[in-house]
Amino acid sequence: MAASCSSANASSNNKTECTSPSPTETVCLELTDTLTEGKEGAGPSRVCGESENTVVGDKCSVDTEEGDDGSCHAEECEEEVWEDFDDGEEGSAGEDEEDKLLDKLQSSEGTAVLPSAANSTSAINSRIWRKRKLEVQNGFPCKKLFPEDKTVMLSLKKKPHEGCIPLEKVKVQRSVIPSKDNPPPEMNDWLFQFKRWSNAERLLAIDQLIETCEPTQVRHMMQVIEPQFQRDFISLLPKELALYVLSFLEPRDLLRAAQTCRNWRFLAEDNLLWREKCREAGIDEVRETIHRRRQRVPSVTSPWKAAFMRQHTIEMNWRIKPIRPPKVLKGHDDHVITCLQFSGNRIVSGSDDNTLKVWSATTGKCLRTLVGHTGGVWSSQMSGSIIISGSTDRTLKVWNAESGHCLHTLYGHTSTVRCMHLHGKKVVSGSRDATLRVWNIESGECLHVLVGHLAAVRCVQYDGRLVVSGAYDYMVKVWNPEREECLHTLQGHTNRVYSLQFDGVHVVSGSLDTSIRVWEVETGACKHTLMGHQSLTSGMELRNNILVSGNADSTVKVWDIVSGQCLQTLSGPNKHQSAVTCLQFNNRFVITSSDDGTVKLWDVRTGEFIRNLVALDSGGSGGVVWRIRANETKLVCAVGSRNGTEETKLLVLDFDVEAK
Repeated sequence: MAASCSSANASSNNKTECTSPSPTETVCLELTDTLTEGKEGAGPSRVCGESENTVVGDKCSVDTEEGDDGSCHAEECEEEVWEDFDDGEEGSAGEDEEDKLLDKLQSSEGTAVLPSAANSTSAINSRIWRKRKLEVQNGFPCKKLFPEDKTVMLSLKKKPHEGCIPLEKVKVQRSVIPSKDNPPPEMNDWLFQFKRWSNAERLLAIDQLIETCEPTQVRHMMQVIEPQFQRDFISLLPKELALYVLSFLEPRDLLRAAQTCRNWRFLAEDNLLWREKCREAGIDEVRETIHRRRQRVPSVTSPWKAAFMRQHTIEMNWRIKPIRPPKVLKGHDDHVITCLQFSGNRIVSGSDDNTLKVWSATTGKCLRTLVGHTGGVWSSQMSGSIIISGSTDRTLKVWNAESGHCLHTLYGHTSTVRCMHLHGKKVVSGSRDATLRVWNIESGECLHVLVGHLAAVRCVQYDGRLVVSGAYDYMVKVWNPEREECLHTLQGHTNRVYSLQFDGVHVVSGSLDTSIRVWEVETGACKHTLMGHQSLTSGMELRNNILVSGNADSTVKVWDIVSGQCLQTLSGPNKHQSAVTCLQFNNRFVITSSDDGTVKLWDVRTGEFIRNLVALDSGGSGGVVWRIRANETKLVCAVGSRNGTEETKLLVLDFDVEAK
């Protein structure tokens, strides 16, 4: 590229000024006073006289001795320098121009020296130099040729032109890397133009810009843009709205949200929020739990959250955690345990050995033995420290569980007291003499006698207002005990009635005829007949219109008594191999026991088998689980055998957070 120069003579020196070839980068050309090399030992001689050419900023000056014509020599030398390093004025030289330059450099007496790449060949260096030179000419932002050097020095020794000062050193000084404080000059004009465009024009310009960008540049755009769309909207909302949003999260997601930041943790541990989660999970009675939790962990901010977490841990203990070794309670020798009660920390077992035993559920110790009956104990009820028992000796006895004393002996039945139900201070007993009696347990007085059945009364329910009884005469009767009046006789079963459930609105009866019937207590009408079992329905439980029935056909079914639909059948490859003897259920699990010596845990919602809680070694060869009772954290099983293969005992399994 040729440069335009102008000359001016001073009194002592002549100076020539020329415009720099680069508009965006400062190029410094230092032309030192050099003489052509003569013969060895000869002093330096000057061809056109001593001269010095210096380019600083955008201007270049050539100093010559007084009387020398420096203008000519400066222009010729400068043109020669650019020709040595340029590919042509148009900035697009071909391979021929590159070869010529390589020939010039290789034929020169000097050698190109690049301090930061001293081992590179001169051809590679010259190619890099030309590339950078083109970027300077076209106004592109500069990059360092060699990051470790801010200055690139190129020393050349060339044969001088006739009458011209030879070029010996070229010094190129790079500008600072562009930044917000030091942007390229054209950027402000570009941004000004961009602001003047309409929205559509801006979008088009952005599309075009993205298309021309390299992947690294697009990645940089993402890093800048993405944070602009990341907003902590929960922290920005008022507390009431933020809690309303969080209320839609599942408890597990709430726990994760609490780990996000302090503000989210504060919101996610709101006590009212967790009270709602507890209500949804069916956790209503948590006062005792909250009190115990506060004693163990004083730093808990939300008592309801602590209650929920405890409940979740207990559920996992039931479902998947290793089962702790059970406590074994022995005391009835080889007799059959006929009835079992579990309340608070007390377990009461009745046996055909004529006794009842009171056990500590915590220590497993037998606290006392209740002796007084002269026949086997076949039914019992428990409330607080009061125990009521019915026997084949035709009497009922009222006991104090703390002292072991018999408070009252209730006489009146003429045959075995086979069933009873306690409500408040009154207990209703059913006997094989086909009658029912209502007793006051505080005074021991018989208040009412209900007569109407034609065979043994096998099951009874009492809600404090009405009495419902089922008997071997295939009948179910609804009584008003105060008037000793039978309100309804529910006919429909074709065999003995063995089990009953009553919730104040519906009566559910299970019979040896394999059917289960749902009755309306006010009208006595049969609402549904639930068919599906193949044998005797030996046990049932009813909660919130959900009925779970256990049958001698080894299956368990879950029913909706409002619609009459069977929701689940607990069977499959893991089902019981013999008759179901007893069952318990809540809003999560169904626990079933069987003559096959196992106790199984099922999911009440899906009907899926979870695992065996108890599996007797003698199961299948005589070992039997007769009765089970469970609360939130413990399971009590009465086991034994009828052929001596399994010792009679109670097994207590603990699923609490902290085993005691």
